[in-house]
Amino acid sequence: MRMRKILKSGIVAATLSVAMGHSALADNIVMWVNSPLLAGPNAPLHQELKAFEAATGHTVEVQAVSHMEMERNLFVALSSGAGPDVMALDIAWVAGLADAGLLLDITEQTKPIAAEYQPGPFASGRYGQKQYALPLYTNNVALFVNDQMLEQAGIKKAPTTWAEFRDAAVAMTNKDKQTYGVSFGGSRMGAFQLYSYIWQNGGEIVDNQGKSRVSEPAAVEAVDFLAKLYTQNRAMPESVLTAGNWDEVHAPFIQERAGMVVTGDWALAAFAKGNPKLKFSVHPLPSGIQAATVIGGYDLAIKADTKFPKASFELIRWLTGPRSVELMRKYERLSATTAATTPEAVAALPKPLQPFMSQAATGRARPVIASWTQIHSDVFGNVWDSVIRGKPAKDAMSEADIAIKRLLEKK
Repeated sequence: MRMRKILKSGIVAATLSVAMGHSALADNIVMWVNSPLLAGPNAPLHQELKAFEAATGHTVEVQAVSHMEMERNLFVALSSGAGPDVMALDIAWVAGLADAGLLLDITEQTKPIAAEYQPGPFASGRYGQKQYALPLYTNNVALFVNDQMLEQAGIKKAPTTWAEFRDAAVAMTNKDKQTYGVSFGGSRMGAFQLYSYIWQNGGEIVDNQGKSRVSEPAAVEAVDFLAKLYTQNRAMPESVLTAGNWDEVHAPFIQERAGMVVTGDWALAAFAKGNPKLKFSVHPLPSGIQAATVIGGYDLAIKADTKFPKASFELIRWLTGPRSVELMRKYERLSATTAATTPEAVAALPKPLQPFMSQAATGRARPVIASWTQIHSDVFGNVWDSVIRGKPAKDAMSEADIAIKRLLEKK
């Protein structure tokens, strides 16, 4: 298991503990977080943990683990009775770990504070009607637009509806210049991008009762709408067939060969590095029947058999509560609290982040079900691959419905 060196602040914590009169028997909490939060000794999280230690008398041993290794490492460690007391989880992992009995049920502790969090991010920590995690930070997808390409296509403003989105994509497509309207991913990357459109069309994937709804007309129409941007309008580059990571999805936009891209705030750093002269703007996703955007982000959860349940909950509450607005601002990320959505809080964000927070109220978490990872990669990844290669969306979604129902029936 690879991970960065354990970062301890025990000496500082002990000094503060004595000064504040804390017990020498204070709990020591082991915490795993995704490595970008601990990028360097001056990372904001270090200071926040010192403040927690000073206020509570507890100590925290924080370890950085890469995103690609975190889920596997957690399953292995927690299943053997080891692992951290507190862990940062991609919201897509909560259901699997909770279903395996590896996370502590925090339903009762969170009932009084539920309204302090945005509904979508808060729901991402719920599985089987029980709460297992609180949102550390959130993100969603918005529309990035190359302002120069839009103007050259004769369009005065960024699209706000599906019809305008399609028209802008077609207008910016030029076969001779090899430019395209919008960059999209293949397989599971494209699947992630299309979920927002299913919800925007009034469709569902798996509803709150655990029923597959993907074969219904609203979901089928959304997939068909996006697929035709490639199969009929040729408004997506050929890379849509193979783009399997965000770098490949972003590349046509960075190279100014695609006028738009649907992606999240993680793209900002990639664009600044890949093309510092790129002139673009960020906008809420164009709406269908209703506004919706798929959310991502990380939650904080507690090991089911931790020796320090009370102290561990104090820690996740400290990091995800009101203090998270300022903490996440330092990382240029979005706090998942409702306080972060006020006009004043949004205005305090860097301008490129403001559209993401402005549409936070329409954020939707992917279904929090144990089989979601498989449904996303194997089922929806195949759906998207098949429809951009010409398979009718109705047929692809009917097959997906059968596959999803089989996975949901597995215990």
